[in-house]
Amino acid sequence: MTNSFRKNITNYIRARYAILVIESYEEERVIEELQSVASDINHSFYVWNSSEGVKYDGKVADARTKDLGVAIDFCESKAKNLSSKSLFVFCDAQLFLTGNANPVYRRRLKDFAINIRNKGYNCNCIIIAPNFEVTNDLQKEVTLLSFPLPTKEEVRKVITDFIAPYRNVDGISIDVDDKLLERYVEVSLGLTKLEIENCLSRALVNDRCIDESDLKIILNEKKQIIRKTGILEFVETNLNLNDVGGLENLKRWLELRSHCFSDEARAFGLKPPKGVLLTGVPGCGKSLTAKCVASAWNMPLLRLDMGKIFGGLVGQSESNIRLALKTAEAVAPSILWIDEIEKGLSGSGTGSQDSGTTTRVFGTILTWMQEKTSPVFVFATANNIDKLPPELLRKGRFDEIFFVDFPSWEERRKIIEIHISKLKRDLAKFDLDRLATLCGEKTFGKDIVLSGAEIEAWVGSALIEAFSRKVNGDDASDIEMADFEHTLNRIVPMGQMRKDEFERLRKWANEKAVSASISTKEKKDETTAPSNDENEEFMAGRKIDF
Repeated sequence: MTNSFRKNITNYIRARYAILVIESYEEERVIEELQSVASDINHSFYVWNSSEGVKYDGKVADARTKDLGVAIDFCESKAKNLSSKSLFVFCDAQLFLTGNANPVYRRRLKDFAINIRNKGYNCNCIIIAPNFEVTNDLQKEVTLLSFPLPTKEEVRKVITDFIAPYRNVDGISIDVDDKLLERYVEVSLGLTKLEIENCLSRALVNDRCIDESDLKIILNEKKQIIRKTGILEFVETNLNLNDVGGLENLKRWLELRSHCFSDEARAFGLKPPKGVLLTGVPGCGKSLTAKCVASAWNMPLLRLDMGKIFGGLVGQSESNIRLALKTAEAVAPSILWIDEIEKGLSGSGTGSQDSGTTTRVFGTILTWMQEKTSPVFVFATANNIDKLPPELLRKGRFDEIFFVDFPSWEERRKIIEIHISKLKRDLAKFDLDRLATLCGEKTFGKDIVLSGAEIEAWVGSALIEAFSRKVNGDDASDIEMADFEHTLNRIVPMGQMRKDEFERLRKWANEKAVSASISTKEKKDETTAPSNDENEEFMAGRKIDF
């Protein structure tokens, strides 16, 4: 347990906070630590659970105390002895204290809390629970505390204590040197003691060996943690930043920060980057970049679905967002991807339609983003910046705001090259310069070009055109330039349908955001590419050099 938590819990106990709730899944570890604290400050230590009742010194004190009400009576009878100082720990109490449970238990616990204050009992009630729903009648009586996951030193001790007995056992190989041990410690951060031991046990059972290959077992355990929340999605991807066509400013910015999460960076004085907000035209690489940066940084990518945050029960939405943020911190260093963040936070300024639930969820996110110290990088995307609350856009929430516009000529060429390469076709057979021009202003008019997603769909349509010839008997047929030309006239660009909307977005970006792309000069060829001046006007957002 961290020194700060030990100091806090000791101070709360000495100040006679009547009801303390410690939120943790590690019941055994919490009891062990509380027992140590009780010993340090000379308090008797009692533990209650619903199957055994009150236990003292490892033995059941009274079999009748399986009932929570009887257990509280028993504890108060002990508390009346003013010469004795006691800690009463309750392990299953949250099951009996919710809004749907018998209110008599809450009333009895509240009476006990009042007596602790008014009658001078030298005791405290401590409830251990994974999550605790604080009802209105107990709200002013309860103090919530979060029990920290094992620190780096504690994780190292858990691992070394586990593998030590097996080092000299015949038939078992422990191939873990000091360097690999540190990698195990880093990967295991965010897991509970039990989860770490489970992973190591599974590795031993698998091949009677613990070595570098078993690191993947711990990573899989982290995936399980994320899946069990039901709110976060673990996104697996093999993409890298080379799979993003263009957006060179953004990619350079991300590359500069790729090493800022290391111990060396902290020793140098750097703080972990907070995050980045990408806004702009839909289908131009915002979500793709989130997937690519996770692979480039070798960090887990957690997608937060804002739709799953909001629940029908009172307090459920707030609890869900706290759980999601806590989980992201548990598997840190990690990337928290909030896709289309405006859809979840629109209307958060009034709270008139949902009794303020959206406002409270938004407030929780803002506070966490501002004050978090854990290495969780927030990667947020938004298509409609008008729907985002202004508080989210001020400095301190994100390190930078980037604007992603329609791709320039060179970016279109790169995107086409990437998609044709994925088809495993010979690039030399295609006039990439002409294709980049065809899907731009020359075909559709000023300031209207295909987005990255539309280019991908265009390549797919051309492939279907080629395959239809093959099905109809042309065995030698393959995708060719004519297929691209034939399918292009079927596309109605999004830039044409929403031209006015994107113009307003560019005006905003020129003042408030950084361009994700480098404004490059187009090829000076009036038959194949637009003019330099047209391209310079097209790229919105502040132009910066790194």
